[in-house]
Amino acid sequence: MRKILLMILIGVLITCSYYSFDLAAWPGGPNTKMIVAVIGLLWFGYDALLRRNVQLPQVMVVGLLFAGFYSIINIFAIEFNATDDYSYANYVTTFLVWIFSVYPAIALIRLTHGEVTLPLITYYLVAATLFQCVTGLIMDNNPSFDEFNAKIVAWDMDFYDRINRIRCFSTSLDSGGVRFALVLILIMVVLDTEESVRSNKGVALSLLFSFFVISSVGSMVARTTSTGALVGLLLVILHNVFNPRQQTSGGGYLVWAFLVFSTLMAGVGIYLYNTDEYYYNLIRFAFEAFFNLAEQGEFTTGSTEVLETMWKWPSDTKSWIIGTGIYGTWAYGTDIGYCRLILYSGLTGFVVFAMSFVYYAYYFARKYPRYVWLFIGYLAMTFIVWVKVSTDIMMIYAFFFWFTAEESDRINGIIPEESTVS
Repeated sequence: MRKILLMILIGVLITCSYYSFDLAAWPGGPNTKMIVAVIGLLWFGYDALLRRNVQLPQVMVVGLLFAGFYSIINIFAIEFNATDDYSYANYVTTFLVWIFSVYPAIALIRLTHGEVTLPLITYYLVAATLFQCVTGLIMDNNPSFDEFNAKIVAWDMDFYDRINRIRCFSTSLDSGGVRFALVLILIMVVLDTEESVRSNKGVALSLLFSFFVISSVGSMVARTTSTGALVGLLLVILHNVFNPRQQTSGGGYLVWAFLVFSTLMAGVGIYLYNTDEYYYNLIRFAFEAFFNLAEQGEFTTGSTEVLETMWKWPSDTKSWIIGTGIYGTWAYGTDIGYCRLILYSGLTGFVVFAMSFVYYAYYFARKYPRYVWLFIGYLAMTFIVWVKVSTDIMMIYAFFFWFTAEESDRINGIIPEESTVS
């Protein structure tokens, strides 16, 4: 019972970090990510100074340099352009909040299971993501549960009533879709890489089924989710094509399971599409591009057509170099990440920001060579996401900052003689 309660607590902590939200009881206060980051900083200090079992990760030093330099450039852009838009001026704080907000969950996983492994992180992220998907459907159909959720999570209800889109427990729209997509990539790469996961058919099939559920429901929340599903599948194909000698063993049944789940989900989707108006509209939205391809001969969606009108670029050399110092308002009428980031602090700021994520992908790919395709996928997602929204994917990299040397060896396939994982 104690272990079950601890596992539930880990799920709550991951939700508060990865799917962070503003508290309805404290709408003007810090969000859950900030709160658990403070807890994480104190917990790390205790572990580092008194228990001496962790140390500040090397990658954090370089990350701080990137985040600090980016913040300085943004502050200069604000001062140079005489604006008061400090949206990204404190990115160094945002960086630290992301990193330390996952530490409580990581530390509790270590206490509960003996050590932290990538499959364990995957299981918890999948559970938290399924929770978001399920609650999204329940809230959209049950006003009482929606009202209960509103007592916990602060939402702009007028905005969501106007756009008529699914809200999950604590995430929605493209910010939720990005997080769903990153989890989908993680699922596929872990299944493709970890023989210990594939050898446990119950766990492997559960992960694969979760992949289909998150892909389907997540696409109803935000079509960005489907990008992660496609990238995840592409990574598995590329890994097996370019590394034929490293082809994974013991997973042949997953190919058949994939086909069965695909057929099952398609069958359920077709049935709901033809019998239930509610799911008819959701499925039309989630897979609008495919419907348009079949009905109009064009693989496009309403949102992509709108995005085509949103490519707004600086109008002079000065703005291309250092931006206009404006990000947080609708002054330029665009959601596109590339446009908003460049308009804010120019190519100077954008290049530094983009290079920081190139560095993280390169660093972790070198540190964890078995998972090089995972970080190739996350690097791709970094630049894909900015076509639609200006958020970054630091929330997924944060988990990789806190592995100990022994845990890193396990990720690289170096398994100690006596495992403490339970």
